[in-house]
Amino acid sequence: MKKLFVLLIIGSLHASLFTANVNAQRNEAFTTYTFSDFVMSSVNLVEANTLNSSLAVTGDAVSGAVVEMYVSRNGVRIRSRNWSDEEIKQYLEENYTIEVRVDGEKLLVVAKPKTNGAEHYNVSFKITVPRQMNTNLKTTNGSVQISNLAGSQKFSTVNGSLKVDNVSGKISGNTVNGSVTVTNSDDDITLSTVNGSITASDCDGKINLSTVNGRIRRERAG
Repeated sequence: MKKLFVLLIIGSLHASLFTANVNAQRNEAFTTYTFSDFVMSSVNLVEANTLNSSLAVTGDAVSGAVVEMYVSRNGVRIRSRNWSDEEIKQYLEENYTIEVRVDGEKLLVVAKPKTNGAEHYNVSFKITVPRQMNTNLKTTNGSVQISNLAGSQKFSTVNGSLKVDNVSGKISGNTVNGSVTVTNSDDDITLSTVNGSITASDCDGKINLSTVNGRIRRERAG
């Protein structure tokens, strides 16, 4: 495992720069950057706002948080050769606005291409946090998955699926052009899609499911 300093660019009117010490691990399909050592004592919300990315948030018996950023190569030209760590780093710096940081009571994750031409890499995230955590997740052209969480969960995507498993509390999610699957969840569930199906399995409580141009299936084990 290599140590790599990645320059993260904060998108604002006056862009500022900072470096984060992260672990980088490479395989043939993607490079994984692991962010950790967050001070989570006052954090109660994960807020993610990304474009062309998939998001997964999982609750675990931990007191801190770990954010894994998966950077996969896209397109024949870029996959045809092995880019160095420095080339990947430079490409991200020049073409993406990326933030992974604690901001008051929230853990903030942002990943957005600076231009429409920033298409050689796909950037997605897996976020592991304490089980008692709220979320506010937004993306496009990617899936959203949440699991093992308790609290208030709000999430949406366009051109991507939604998956919810073992989540309790107030759950509100919607997608356009994507399927919805919810399992082993309860309390107050509101999920909707346009041009997609919804499957709910082993769920209890107040459940509101709606779709346009799709089917709704309610299932119970046994």
